[in-house]
Amino acid sequence: MIDIRLPADILFMIGPVPVRNGHVAAFLMTLAFSLFALWFSGRIKLVPGRIQTALELITEFLMDQLENAFQDRDRAKKFFPLMMTALLFILIANQFSLIPLVSSIVAGDVPALRSPTSDLAMTLALALFVVVLANVLALSIAPLHHIGSFIRIVPILKARSLAQFGRALFDFLLGLLDIISEFAKVLSLSGRLFGNIFAGEVMVAVIAGLSVYTQFLAPIPFIFLAMFSGLIQAFVFVLLSTQFIAGSVNSALESRKEAVLSHS
Repeated sequence: MIDIRLPADILFMIGPVPVRNGHVAAFLMTLAFSLFALWFSGRIKLVPGRIQTALELITEFLMDQLENAFQDRDRAKKFFPLMMTALLFILIANQFSLIPLVSSIVAGDVPALRSPTSDLAMTLALALFVVVLANVLALSIAPLHHIGSFIRIVPILKARSLAQFGRALFDFLLGLLDIISEFAKVLSLSGRLFGNIFAGEVMVAVIAGLSVYTQFLAPIPFIFLAMFSGLIQAFVFVLLSTQFIAGSVNSALESRKEAVLSHS
């Protein structure tokens, strides 16, 4: 019998807070990344090895994307650590269930570990962080412009005719739709990542569980498909996040620049 559960399983409680197997996996990944960073920082060489070469290729690709999005290399450098960390975390999290023996570790009658990105709560948290960060940064740079882009009340107050009032009211409604679009970004980012990873794990589990004859060889093509999907989704999430943050920051900076020029 195949046991497929949509919510992550609760392992134990810390006061009123449930700790799920996805949380434990995310914590272990964070710990492993920290130890790897300490180990790797002392082994960077002028002539790179395989691991260093792979990381340099990812670094160059991501830096190019950030520079294109933010239209400024110095600004791109400031956001690079955040985006690189998110990319590596999601990249490994998407493949977590494929690590040998991970699925065989149990706590009681539930799996002790689970791919963090196959838990909707985790992908919602990641997406919510990205959207909130984009809005907070824009608000800190140009607060009036950013608030005005959502609550477009000024054109209504300045309307002097029925036609102007109609256009201003329509623009006000568009601003409200922009507020809804911010929530849609959270659902889009989180749903895409969660859906692809969870569906990949279910597909492999179903094929492997059909019978004793399909446990080993039959799932192999689907495992590679799930790995490829996880790789693509990691880059898609980070690149979309980059566009959301860069769009908000660039718009706010442009508005502040115009305000300075208008007062000079």
